[in-house]
Amino acid sequence: MQTSASIQRTAQLRPLTLSTVPVRAWLNAKSEFFSRISGIEVTRKEVIRVNLIFIFMGLAAAMAETSILIAILGIALAGYNVYQLKQEQGDNWITYDDDVEKGGKA
Repeated sequence: MQTSASIQRTAQLRPLTLSTVPVRAWLNAKSEFFSRISGIEVTRKEVIRVNLIFIFMGLAAAMAETSILIAILGIALAGYNVYQLKQEQGDNWITYDDDVEKGGKA
C-alpha cells in the first residue's frame, strides 16, 4: 500500500507539459510543392497564412450582401494575416532579386 501511495503522490506533482517544438519545426520547414510552383523559398507557415487570407477575403465577399459586420470581420482577419506575414519577413517578403538582370554602363 505504501508503494501505490508514493506513486500517486509523485504523479500528482508532475506538471503536464505539451511540447510545441515538433509543430513549430514542421511549420517552419520548407514547403517543397509551393516552393517549386512559386520559384521562391516558401515555408509551410507562409502557405497556411496566404491561404487563410484568400479564404477570409472570399468569405467577406460572399457575405457582403447579407451582413456588413461579418464582411468587415473577414476583411479584418485577412488584413491581420497580411500584417503578420509582413512582420515576420520584414523587407524580404516577396523579392525577385534572382530574376533581376544587372544593368549599367559597360
